[in-house]
Amino acid sequence: MKSHREYLWFNTDKRMEIVNITEQVREVIKQSKIQEGLCLVNAMHITASVFINDAESGLHQDFKDWLEELAPHEPVSQYRHNTFEDNADAHLKRQVMGREVVVAITEGELDFGPWEQIFYGEFDGKRDKRVLVKVMGE
Repeated sequence: MKSHREYLWFNTDKRMEIVNITEQVREVIKQSKIQEGLCLVNAMHITASVFINDAESGLHQDFKDWLEELAPHEPVSQYRHNTFEDNADAHLKRQVMGREVVVAITEGELDFGPWEQIFYGEFDGKRDKRVLVKVMGE
């Protein structure tokens, strides 16, 4: 079995953003030359997420609105974690949206269902963060 690892780096303009990273992941798979296997994509920061869903802007805004309702950023004083930071809400949002995805690779391509895309969810942006892409197989 072969493996190939690369990091994708992000520094978003906003505190909360959803970024489609499907093409970047496809490029990593292509560079790996692995035809049959698995691709792990995971956020390496505890205030960011990787998830699979539809590439539809209205849905993405619904996610942001829903997450903000579940764990509002302000007032920051509502969270015990925020005695030295102001990002407790981002930790909670990440917990809901998940850390990683694993996708099958078939004939050198992501083996997706209809409409599936891979997204990076940023919940405490405006600083450098990375996502691991690990491809394993033959």
